[in-house]
Amino acid sequence: MEWNPTWENPLTSYVKQFDGLIGDRRTAKTFGAIVKGIIGAGSLICQQIAGQSAELSKGKKGSQRVIRLATGQSRQRSELDAEHLTKRLREVAVEQLEQAPEDEVWLIADSSDLRKPYAEAMPYLMQVRDLDEQLVPGYRTLNVIGLTPGRRGLLYHRLFSSQAPDFGSRAKRSAASAGDGEPGPKSAQRAQDDDLAVGQWL
Repeated sequence: MEWNPTWENPLTSYVKQFDGLIGDRRTAKTFGAIVKGIIGAGSLICQQIAGQSAELSKGKKGSQRVIRLATGQSRQRSELDAEHLTKRLREVAVEQLEQAPEDEVWLIADSSDLRKPYAEAMPYLMQVRDLDEQLVPGYRTLNVIGLTPGRRGLLYHRLFSSQAPDFGSRAKRSAASAGDGEPGPKSAQRAQDDDLAVGQWL
Protein backbone atom coordinates (compact mmCIF):
# COMPACT_ATOMS: atom_id res chain seq x y z
CA MET A 1 0.00 0.00 0.00
CA GLU A 2 1.50 3.33 -1.05
CA TRP A 3 0.42 6.56 0.58
CA ASN A 4 -0.28 9.24 -2.03
CA PRO A 5 -2.38 12.00 -0.46
CA THR A 6 -4.07 14.45 -2.81
CA TRP A 7 -5.64 16.65 -0.12
CA GLU A 8 -4.83 18.08 3.30
CA ASN A 9 -5.45 14.79 5.05
CA PRO A 10 -5.47 14.26 8.84
CA LEU A 11 -2.03 12.61 8.85
CA THR A 12 -0.40 15.53 7.00
CA SER A 13 -2.01 17.95 9.44
CA TYR A 14 -0.80 15.88 12.37
CA VAL A 15 2.79 15.65 11.08
CA LYS A 16 2.86 19.42 10.64
CA GLN A 17 2.66 19.75 14.41
CA PHE A 18 6.28 18.58 14.55
CA ASP A 19 7.56 21.29 12.20
CA GLY A 20 9.06 23.20 15.12
CA LEU A 21 11.53 20.37 15.70
CA ILE A 22 12.76 20.33 12.10
CA GLY A 23 15.55 22.63 11.01
CA ASP A 24 15.63 22.26 7.22
CA ARG A 25 13.39 21.39 4.29
CA ARG A 26 15.15 18.14 3.31
CA THR A 27 14.79 16.73 6.84
CA ALA A 28 11.12 17.72 6.86
CA LYS A 29 10.59 15.88 3.57
CA THR A 30 12.41 12.78 4.81
CA PHE A 31 10.54 12.80 8.12
CA GLY A 32 7.15 12.95 6.40
CA ALA A 33 8.16 10.21 3.95
CA ILE A 34 9.27 7.95 6.80
CA VAL A 35 5.98 8.37 8.68
CA LYS A 36 4.02 7.49 5.56
CA GLY A 37 6.36 4.57 4.86
CA ILE A 38 5.83 3.17 8.35
CA ILE A 39 2.06 3.28 7.87
CA GLY A 40 2.27 1.71 4.42
CA ALA A 41 4.66 -1.04 5.48
CA GLY A 42 3.21 -1.71 8.92
CA SER A 43 6.81 -2.27 9.96
CA LEU A 44 9.81 -0.52 11.49
CA ILE A 45 12.29 -2.28 9.19
CA CYS A 46 14.08 0.46 7.26
CA GLN A 47 14.08 -1.31 3.90
CA GLN A 48 10.33 -1.96 4.10
CA ILE A 49 9.64 1.62 5.16
CA ALA A 50 11.58 2.94 2.16
CA GLY A 51 9.88 0.50 -0.20
CA GLN A 52 6.43 1.78 0.77
CA SER A 53 7.31 5.46 0.47
CA ALA A 54 6.92 7.18 -2.91
CA GLU A 55 9.70 9.60 -1.97
CA LEU A 56 12.20 7.16 -0.47
CA SER A 57 11.73 4.44 -3.08
CA LYS A 58 12.86 6.72 -5.93
CA GLY A 59 16.55 6.03 -5.30
CA LYS A 60 18.58 2.95 -4.46
CA LYS A 61 19.51 4.22 -1.00
CA GLY A 62 16.09 4.96 0.45
CA SER A 63 16.66 2.75 3.48
CA GLN A 64 19.92 4.60 4.16
CA ARG A 65 18.00 7.87 4.41
CA VAL A 66 15.78 6.25 7.04
CA ILE A 67 18.82 4.99 8.97
CA ARG A 68 20.66 8.33 8.78
CA LEU A 69 17.68 10.24 10.16
CA ALA A 70 17.04 7.67 12.90
CA THR A 71 20.68 7.70 14.04
CA GLY A 72 21.03 11.48 13.84
CA GLN A 73 23.52 11.60 10.97
CA SER A 74 21.23 13.72 8.76
CA ARG A 75 19.39 15.81 11.34
CA GLN A 76 22.12 17.91 12.95
CA ARG A 77 19.99 21.05 12.52
CA SER A 78 16.84 19.37 13.86
CA GLU A 79 15.59 18.09 17.22
CA LEU A 80 14.12 14.82 15.99
CA ASP A 81 15.55 12.70 18.78
CA ALA A 82 13.49 10.50 21.10
CA GLU A 83 13.37 13.06 23.91
CA HIS A 84 12.04 15.94 21.79
CA LEU A 85 9.68 13.75 19.75
CA THR A 86 8.02 12.17 22.78
CA LYS A 87 7.77 15.56 24.48
CA ARG A 88 5.97 16.95 21.44
CA LEU A 89 3.74 13.86 21.31
CA ARG A 90 2.70 14.51 24.90
CA GLU A 91 2.03 18.19 24.19
CA VAL A 92 -0.12 17.34 21.15
CA ALA A 93 -2.01 14.73 23.19
CA VAL A 94 -2.81 17.23 25.95
CA GLU A 95 -3.94 19.82 23.38
CA GLN A 96 -6.27 17.33 21.71
CA LEU A 97 -7.69 15.91 24.93
CA GLU A 98 -8.36 19.42 26.26
CA GLN A 99 -10.62 20.01 23.25
CA ALA A 100 -12.77 16.97 24.03
CA PRO A 101 -16.34 17.83 25.08
CA GLU A 102 -16.32 15.07 27.69
CA ASP A 103 -15.37 15.84 31.30
CA GLU A 104 -13.70 12.50 31.90
CA VAL A 105 -10.43 11.17 30.47
CA TRP A 106 -9.58 7.49 30.77
CA LEU A 107 -5.94 6.64 31.43
CA ILE A 108 -4.58 3.35 30.11
CA ALA A 109 -1.26 2.11 31.53
CA ASP A 110 0.67 -0.11 29.14
CA SER A 111 3.89 -1.89 30.09
CA SER A 112 4.51 -3.70 26.80
CA ASP A 113 7.90 -5.17 25.95
CA LEU A 114 9.76 -3.96 22.88
CA ARG A 115 11.17 -7.13 21.35
CA LYS A 116 14.35 -7.08 19.26
CA PRO A 117 14.87 -10.81 18.57
CA TYR A 118 17.61 -10.30 15.98
CA ALA A 119 19.43 -7.41 17.63
CA GLU A 120 23.01 -7.92 18.75
CA ALA A 121 24.71 -4.54 19.00
CA MET A 122 21.99 -2.26 20.43
CA PRO A 123 22.99 -0.75 23.78
CA TYR A 124 21.94 -2.33 27.06
CA LEU A 125 19.76 -5.09 25.60
CA MET A 126 17.97 -7.09 28.25
CA GLN A 127 15.91 -10.27 28.12
CA VAL A 128 12.15 -9.99 27.55
CA ARG A 129 9.57 -12.61 26.62
CA ASP A 130 8.14 -13.05 23.15
CA LEU A 131 4.58 -14.18 22.37
CA ASP A 132 5.67 -17.80 22.91
CA GLU A 133 7.08 -16.96 26.35
CA GLN A 134 10.63 -17.45 25.10
CA LEU A 135 13.38 -15.05 26.16
CA VAL A 136 14.59 -12.71 23.41
CA PRO A 137 16.64 -9.49 23.42
CA GLY A 138 14.68 -6.30 23.90
CA TYR A 139 13.60 -3.55 26.23
CA ARG A 140 10.72 -2.75 28.52
CA THR A 141 8.45 0.22 28.12
CA LEU A 142 6.02 2.09 30.30
CA ASN A 143 3.31 4.13 28.56
CA VAL A 144 0.20 6.02 29.61
CA ILE A 145 -2.47 6.79 27.00
CA GLY A 146 -5.26 9.31 27.55
CA LEU A 147 -8.58 8.36 25.96
CA THR A 148 -11.96 9.97 25.35
CA PRO A 149 -14.57 9.04 22.72
CA GLY A 150 -12.97 9.94 19.40
CA ARG A 151 -9.68 11.18 20.88
CA ARG A 152 -6.56 9.58 22.27
CA GLY A 153 -3.00 10.59 22.91
CA LEU A 154 0.27 9.51 24.47
CA LEU A 155 0.76 11.19 27.85
CA TYR A 156 3.82 9.31 29.10
CA HIS A 157 6.47 7.08 27.53
CA ARG A 158 9.63 5.55 28.88
CA LEU A 159 11.81 2.90 27.28
CA PHE A 160 14.26 1.31 29.71
CA SER A 161 16.59 -1.58 30.35
CA SER A 162 17.66 -3.12 33.62
CA GLN A 163 21.12 -3.47 32.03
CA ALA A 164 21.66 0.29 31.79
CA PRO A 165 24.28 1.47 34.29
CA ASP A 166 22.01 4.16 35.77
CA PHE A 167 18.95 1.92 36.12
CA GLY A 168 17.39 1.89 39.59
CA SER A 169 15.00 -0.94 40.44
CA ARG A 170 13.24 -2.55 43.35
CA ALA A 171 15.35 -5.65 42.76
CA LYS A 172 18.59 -3.76 43.36
CA ARG A 173 17.21 -2.05 46.42
CA SER A 174 15.99 -5.37 47.81
CA ALA A 175 19.37 -6.97 47.21
CA ALA A 176 21.12 -4.03 48.85
CA SER A 177 18.90 -4.26 51.92
CA ALA A 178 19.38 -8.05 52.27
CA GLY A 179 22.31 -7.44 54.61
CA ASP A 180 20.00 -5.49 56.94
CA GLY A 181 17.87 -8.52 57.68
CA GLU A 182 15.28 -7.93 54.96
CA PRO A 183 14.37 -10.63 52.38
CA GLY A 184 17.28 -11.10 49.99
CA PRO A 185 17.83 -12.91 46.68
CA LYS A 186 14.39 -14.49 46.29
CA SER A 187 12.46 -11.30 46.84
CA ALA A 188 14.97 -9.45 44.69
CA GLN A 189 14.37 -11.90 41.84
CA ARG A 190 10.60 -11.57 42.17
CA ALA A 191 10.94 -7.80 42.11
CA GLN A 192 13.10 -7.99 38.99
CA ASP A 193 10.52 -10.15 37.23
CA ASP A 194 7.75 -7.59 37.53
CA ASP A 195 9.79 -4.40 37.74
CA LEU A 196 8.11 -1.51 35.93
CA ALA A 197 11.02 0.91 36.02
CA VAL A 198 11.02 2.62 39.36
CA GLY A 199 13.89 4.63 40.74
CA GLN A 200 15.10 7.33 38.42
CA TRP A 201 12.77 6.31 35.60
CA LEU A 202 9.59 7.53 37.35
